[in-house]
Amino acid sequence: MTTPDAPPRTPAPVPAVLRLAPHVTLTRLPYGGAVLLNTVTLALAECGEPQAAALDGLLASGLPPSDRESPPGRLAAELLATGWLTARPPGPRPAAGHQG
Repeated sequence: MTTPDAPPRTPAPVPAVLRLAPHVTLTRLPYGGAVLLNTVTLALAECGEPQAAALDGLLASGLPPSDRESPPGRLAAELLATGWLTARPPGPRPAAGHQG
């Protein structure tokens, strides 16, 4: 998923709750792996099976501090830097309509 002209990656914030960015969909592929699609720009990123499994884990459990420099942490940093994921600190989300 790394591109030659990708911006330098800063480590992902930890701990963090990771979600797909707005307008991004994730589709698992039948042969393994996954595809990320930005439905506004039609940008596409294909993930191999190891990356797809790591992405599933990141979306399900977030990123703990111990994983910041691990392969899933580096994947999270890349996906955050390139706009495929968003992050917020763990904890309760503000109620709908609340500007907390």
